[in-house]
Amino acid sequence: MAAVRGSPKPWKVQAVEEIKRLFTTYPVFALATFRGVPSGQMQKIRRDFREFAVIKVTKNTLIEKAVKALGGDYERVLDFLGDQVAVVATNLNPFKLYKKLEETKVPSPLKPGQVSPVDVVVEKGPTSFPPGPVIGDLQAGGIPAAIEKGKIVIKETVTVVKAGEVVRPEVAKALELLEIKPVKVGLDVRMVYENGIIFTPDMLAIDTAKVAEDFANAYRNALNLAVNAAYVTPETAEILIAKAVMDARNLAINAVIFEKDVMEDIIAKAHTNMLALASHLSEDALDEELKTMLSSVPTTTETKKEAAEETKEEEEKEEEEEEESEEEAIEGLGALFG
Repeated sequence: MAAVRGSPKPWKVQAVEEIKRLFTTYPVFALATFRGVPSGQMQKIRRDFREFAVIKVTKNTLIEKAVKALGGDYERVLDFLGDQVAVVATNLNPFKLYKKLEETKVPSPLKPGQVSPVDVVVEKGPTSFPPGPVIGDLQAGGIPAAIEKGKIVIKETVTVVKAGEVVRPEVAKALELLEIKPVKVGLDVRMVYENGIIFTPDMLAIDTAKVAEDFANAYRNALNLAVNAAYVTPETAEILIAKAVMDARNLAINAVIFEKDVMEDIIAKAHTNMLALASHLSEDALDEELKTMLSSVPTTTETKKEAAEETKEEEEKEEEEEEESEEEAIEGLGALFG
């Protein structure tokens, strides 16, 4: 007589329906592994995510049943099932969700018997430990420790465990004593789903600071090009007008065009040129007034130095004004990456 399969347990049916509801109600959801995450840390993650996401932990077989029941593009999620996974459903876009999930990771020590995902290097140098049994624990963990000037020191830099190696208990204890936490533990994204599109971690891991910097540099280069090409836009108009005023003023002074705005500068320049010419004459050719003027004027070298400094100051002031205009326009870029 053939065996009759019993009805599925109510909690399993409820779990499948809950997964289906999350997948169809929220525009974005992720599968993230949580193996090795302590219960206290997991509870904190749930509290922190409560305002913008729902976290559901259930068996892979139940997630698989929910996905197959939905069919269509959802079935692509099956390729990412495995290990201990949590479903994280949200209204955030995939990139913001990925960033939030990455922020759940905290530094953690290696545990005995764990396969190290990274090379662990202990740098040489002093420790905070006084002479005592600790030195034996460090040496047992493969760390060249010794006593110098009343302190335990590490004599040379050493790799105590390589990526892919099983962590020996002695190594784990030594690293814990040195408070070395080489790995990060938290929710590890396997994929994020949005409207039939699957995003993997390599697609979502974007350096927002670098992107913001690239935008700022591109804006700055475009602004410089527009200013040098005299291309008028709301961002360049003020800079171009200031540059035009300065160029016109310099032209008027050098061409000795008698306009009221530059008369004072033309007279000052003529006076300086007169004194420079007088300085080359013999004293017999000078009257008392010119002698008095020349005695109070710095030497030619000092005059040139002061003139160069004044020119430099004017150029720096002009650059600062341009930079201030650029910075004001760039301020809005930060909002794109908030």
